[in-house]
Amino acid sequence: MQLGELQNQIDRFTRRNVSIVAISVDSPSDSLAMLDRLGLTYPLASDPQQQMVKAYRVQNPDTQELALHAVYIVDEQRTILYRKVALRRPTSNELIDAIDAHQGRYPQTDNVQPRRRANVAYPQNNFQALLEVASVTTLPPSIDAKQLASVLSLIKQRKSDDALIAYKQLMAQSTQASPEELLATASWIARQVFFTDDDGETKNKSALILGEELEQRLSAIRRLNSELKNAANATVKDQVLQRLSTARALLARTQASISKQADSWSLRFVKTTIRSFREVARAATRKTKSVAL
Repeated sequence: MQLGELQNQIDRFTRRNVSIVAISVDSPSDSLAMLDRLGLTYPLASDPQQQMVKAYRVQNPDTQELALHAVYIVDEQRTILYRKVALRRPTSNELIDAIDAHQGRYPQTDNVQPRRRANVAYPQNNFQALLEVASVTTLPPSIDAKQLASVLSLIKQRKSDDALIAYKQLMAQSTQASPEELLATASWIARQVFFTDDDGETKNKSALILGEELEQRLSAIRRLNSELKNAANATVKDQVLQRLSTARALLARTQASISKQADSWSLRFVKTTIRSFREVARAATRKTKSVAL
């Protein structure tokens, strides 16, 4: 069960007089940012002290700063009618079935809204992810390299939750870093994890070369579009259109080469890694702005 799916199907719960409340161990500012990013209209409560988490016994035993994924359906008398903890996430249909069974009107026909794509953090696709790792060639000087090394070590040990916690602490301490540097650090992490070997040497160099080529192709198209807008006459416009057609064909060729090898370069995981760490960086940026105000 994802927050976006709950939002998409919220009318079905409302018709059954069921209220949705999500609970996060994140700070109120982080929860507000999630509300805004996903466009949620139901409450997303913050439980950083984990009072509710501990009451329902869903504290993560491996990383106690986090909670296990859990879904509960509770009636007005606080009786638990349904629960699923740390297992496969239930779909909205499973929850609706449980509610209908409790209300004594199961089975019931219902209009199911088609799934919609929820807003996601940048990068949104493999091309954008490759652009990011290809463009960040050095770690921003305001970031402590030793502390970041511990984050990278946790990632390589597949302790992703611990890595995000350590990264959050690093971001909080990087008070001299600009918002752009904090975001760039997330791309630097992905570059180190997926495109650097244990000896610090670059691997999959062809991927980074294509990433640089992709940026060049896009820059050329942006420049030609600007020229097209300012074309002095029809003749100049035709010339620019011909060059623009060639530039788009070259871009398509580069994108095809990237798509062909995307799986071998793990670009899908590169994309989700950048997203995860950028969400933490954005939270740190918001807190910095709040303090400044």
